[in-house]
Amino acid sequence: MIQTKYPLEWFDCLIVQELNPRSGVLRSISLAESKELVTHIVKESRRIQIQIKQEVFSVRKKRQFRLLVRKYHSSFIYLLDCSIENQQHEHFKEPHLHYIGVTITSVLEDLISFVENRFYKYLSLDVRVPITYQIVSKREMLAKLDRFKSNNVMSYDTEKPLQLVISKLYQKVVSEHSNKSTYREIVYRKELLNALTNDTLELVQSSTYSVADEILICFNFNCQEYSTYLKNRILLQLDHYDKVGDRLAAILLIYKEFGQLYCKPKRMFDPQEPHLKEVLHTWFQHEIRYLEQQIKTKEEAVVVTTSQSDITVIDSNLKMECDLSCDQIALILRAADESRVVKARSMSQVFKSIVPYLSTPFKKELSYQSVRSKSYNAEDRDKAVAIKTLEKMITKINGY
Repeated sequence: MIQTKYPLEWFDCLIVQELNPRSGVLRSISLAESKELVTHIVKESRRIQIQIKQEVFSVRKKRQFRLLVRKYHSSFIYLLDCSIENQQHEHFKEPHLHYIGVTITSVLEDLISFVENRFYKYLSLDVRVPITYQIVSKREMLAKLDRFKSNNVMSYDTEKPLQLVISKLYQKVVSEHSNKSTYREIVYRKELLNALTNDTLELVQSSTYSVADEILICFNFNCQEYSTYLKNRILLQLDHYDKVGDRLAAILLIYKEFGQLYCKPKRMFDPQEPHLKEVLHTWFQHEIRYLEQQIKTKEEAVVVTTSQSDITVIDSNLKMECDLSCDQIALILRAADESRVVKARSMSQVFKSIVPYLSTPFKKELSYQSVRSKSYNAEDRDKAVAIKTLEKMITKINGY
């Protein structure tokens, strides 16, 4: 069974109270007492390791097992941070007190390594790292960034995103003294930099996104500056097209390529920011909807300005009234043309040949151009009515 007594009580009392410079106890520790204390610290560390093994292997439920390991791990990190903070005081410049501080730091680091090495898969990557680990990690990351900056040869299409990555990583690492990182964040930065350095990922060949872009999207580099950079670059590419239809076709292709880019799950540069793909998906949808609305507005303007000469005047006795709206007639005629049930030189010819002979309960004269334009903006309700009408005809045929 798990013991109810706090297993780190002695360590907690020693670090948080006895060795706290504000407690006043620190000055009273003699040289002989410091030697005894160091010996007891090492002995207590061994006892805790044995106790952890006993407690962990007495637990049968996996959830309790994971909870126990995480509690020990987070407690060691907290005590190590407190110990490092205590040692910033001038009292720890005394040799015998300094030795106590160094011993406690070494012992707690060993206990953290003991838990991490033996029970790594039960730990959470979202736990903040100890101060000593962060200091070492910061030094390594800054050295890697310096080497990457000096050794990497940037091409025209990768220069801007790579400079942005270097700048954001420098900013993130340097600010860690006030904003402590988690294991997940540190692992992310290392893997991202390694991917950009080694360039070993299997990449999709894209005409829009550079190799650096594909890696950053894969790693969900979700900072606002990078998403803004991508949007602006796509807009610059669309500026090469004068016609709205061409711009729509181009952005649909770029959107398709973006959707094909792989993004690793649970990876992100900044946990406080939304997912990069979600941000860009929303932006693409708004841009596409805007271009589609522009096309629709232009088509409607053409229909409004269509002269009466475009409406072929047919004797009312020759006209047939169709119990459908213009939109529904348009859908059926377009489907007939594209399925090759009705064959003509073009779709316009189909509409020009049939529409003048039709009328609706609400409109006697129909413009074939107006009806044809409506076939490209089908609404769900009109599609449902057209399908129901065709099904009604099928039922009749089945009854013959």
